[in-house]
Amino acid sequence: MTATASGPGMFSTLTGEHESIYRTRREAFALSMLAQAALLAFIAYFGSSVIRNPSGMARQLSKLEQLPLIFSGHSGGGGGGLDPLAATHGNLPRASLALQVVPPTVMLPKEMPKLAVEPTVVVAPEVKYPQGGQLGDPLSKVTAWLSNGPGGPGGIGPGCCGGVGPSTGPGAGDGPPGIYPAGKMGVTVPQAIYSPEPSFSDEARKAKMQGIVMLMLVVGKDGKPYDIRVSQSLGMGLDEQAMAAVSRWRFRPATRNGEPVATRIAVQVDFRLY
Repeated sequence: MTATASGPGMFSTLTGEHESIYRTRREAFALSMLAQAALLAFIAYFGSSVIRNPSGMARQLSKLEQLPLIFSGHSGGGGGGLDPLAATHGNLPRASLALQVVPPTVMLPKEMPKLAVEPTVVVAPEVKYPQGGQLGDPLSKVTAWLSNGPGGPGGIGPGCCGGVGPSTGPGAGDGPPGIYPAGKMGVTVPQAIYSPEPSFSDEARKAKMQGIVMLMLVVGKDGKPYDIRVSQSLGMGLDEQAMAAVSRWRFRPATRNGEPVATRIAVQVDFRLY
């Protein structure tokens, strides 16, 4: 029996038509894969936080006068009166970046000097802290007696050398020595050269929380971040996410007279869902 056909050949389903169907299915499969990849990229992108203009961090950090500073000076401070008793709790004297003439003291002099000079601590005047009343170490919890503390010579606290606190120098606070104010006194501003983005916490993502976490940190001579603290909090785990990310940042350190120096800066981390 002979088979005859009018129109397309009997093997067309195995050649041209089949190839057309396969090509159609192949294109549909490719489009489906592209759509799924785009969806995954969409979820990954919008489920993470965005740090605005990470490459422009140097410009952002240069506006330090607009940011809340918790420390500004050459270093933290320390002092004492070589007294075995702990230093008395109290407020700091007037802040000044000028050369310190008289270090702070809790004890009143037995004889008033002929030329009285106001005691100071070497801290930038824009740093706001309580003043007036009994002088002392704000970090101390002792109020039962008057004492300059076991450090010294000069100053208040368990540290050394004319300041207030457990550190060294005529400044105030527990910051490490050798920290300069960025953008002042001939000190340049450190620049972020590696700034990986943080992730949203599960709690914040579910609540669609957005906002800004402000961090204060020290950029060391080696360009690594130290002493990271939260200055402006968001909560819901975002503070921890911001600190964890910034701890991995690397900076081109600040310099003074061409030499790398440690500086304290403020970093703003934006969390946004789009």
